[in-house]
Amino acid sequence: MKLRKILCGVLAGVMALTATSALAAKREKVDASTLDFKAIIEDTSTKGSASVYHWWTAGGEKDAIESVVDGFKDVYSKVKAKSNAIPGGAGGAMVMKVKVLQQASKSPETFQAHPGEEIEPYLNSNMLLNLNQLWDYADLSARALPGLEDMCTASDGNKYIVPIGIHKTNVIFYNIHVFEKYGVAIPDHQNITWDEFWAICDELASKMPDGEYPLDLGDRKGWPACQVFENILLGTDPQMYEDFINGTYNLEDITEVLSTYARLMEYVAPDHSSRDWYEASGQVVAGTYAMQIMGAWMQPLMTSMDQVYGVDYGVFTFPGTDGWFGMCVDGFVVSNDSADVEAGIKWAYNVSTPEVQKNFSTLKESISPYSDTPDETYCPLTLEFKNELVAETTKVYPSITHGTALPWSASTSLQTQMQEFATSAEHDAEFFAKKIVDIMKESSVKGDWNLVD
Repeated sequence: MKLRKILCGVLAGVMALTATSALAAKREKVDASTLDFKAIIEDTSTKGSASVYHWWTAGGEKDAIESVVDGFKDVYSKVKAKSNAIPGGAGGAMVMKVKVLQQASKSPETFQAHPGEEIEPYLNSNMLLNLNQLWDYADLSARALPGLEDMCTASDGNKYIVPIGIHKTNVIFYNIHVFEKYGVAIPDHQNITWDEFWAICDELASKMPDGEYPLDLGDRKGWPACQVFENILLGTDPQMYEDFINGTYNLEDITEVLSTYARLMEYVAPDHSSRDWYEASGQVVAGTYAMQIMGAWMQPLMTSMDQVYGVDYGVFTFPGTDGWFGMCVDGFVVSNDSADVEAGIKWAYNVSTPEVQKNFSTLKESISPYSDTPDETYCPLTLEFKNELVAETTKVYPSITHGTALPWSASTSLQTQMQEFATSAEHDAEFFAKKIVDIMKESSVKGDWNLVD
């Protein structure tokens, strides 16, 4: 996996403060080379304050981030860590929130981000602290799972993010009891084909009463609809996916992908965009919908609703993506102009420590980015996903929706268009394919990803 250099000016030029008395004085940016990271990390007695911004608000994941706050307090008891949740998911809302905070000279000490293209606007605005020293001190290069260091290395060759967890994106959750209720056979394998998937959808649709549906998206925020697009794109042809994120595409291919998407929408609840993803998950548990296309971060939510994997719910790999792992990596970056940069460094280091990783991974039901997290940490489903991720035969693809594969401007625009497509009456594949091609052209996408070889 390779990250390319891009000139993404989405935030550059707008991050500078205007010369008005309404704004606070601009804080001086800290150069990482002037700091002794070892001394900062090992200093557990100094007072401080860390404002921590993240987007984890659903059941289970909220408990997980609070466990990280508690773990931080255990080590840095005199540093006040304040958890600030920014609803929205997929990183889009965070970019704009951080921009506003920095304009007001209130940059958070640390905030959640995805590695890859998502952090490029921050870099273009020179607002991230170089964390190379932290990676060295915590020995993250040696501890990180294979391929992760590449993904966390920015276009300038430096590291600005510390990963905290990994989830699989190409997953379909299903309610076992609904399948049993309507006599729909569950395949004895997770890697279902497109033909098997369509057959399941057809049988459910024919047997479920009015008001109940085979599928739901929960795409009120837009990004779940885009995640379906990226999964269909990979499931249609992995080479097509690689070409797309490298800036090579054509109208015919995108039309083919959206034609498949249009067929899928025939099985989806018509009011799908009225719900957030976690609300849709609640309806899957209630039996209103049989399945939901969602990333593995749905696991802790299911656990919080007393759902047991293999008893109450199961998972399929998204059709056509057998042997592929859609990778969503969450991490934290550190602002270089916050009120307490050293507290931000301490937070970023602490999320990588073995004890915090064990507690967080248990509650978040995510894969630890670090090889020294024991398998006993994981629940059965997470362990399945972890073993799949590290298997030599598995290929990984970076997420379009979750910030890694495409420039932020392209990703957010695609989210908007995919939600419009999903909610449109006709699901006109060619019409929306033209819009996607225009987005890619306007964003000047030109990547250097090597996924298929």
